[in-house]
Amino acid sequence: AGSGSSRPISPEFVSIVKKCLDKSKLIVGGGIRSPNVAYDLVIAGADIIVTGTIIEEDINILRGIISAVKNAGLKRLEKE
Repeated sequence: AGSGSSRPISPEFVSIVKKCLDKSKLIVGGGIRSPNVAYDLVIAGADIIVTGTIIEEDINILRGIISAVKNAGLKRLEKE
């Protein structure tokens, strides 16, 4: 989606791309402005979430995104 994007890439697309990768890490960024979106992207297969604009807009939302990414990562590990 890219920096400053108004909307993130869909979790469905992330899932499709992740299935095509072997052991490479999938980095997803752009338009990630809520903890729920970040969570869904990690559950879908994103290994790394990139944020930028949200830091300038609301540091508290960033804290929520960090927490959501950690929780989603733990949930993915439980499934492995």
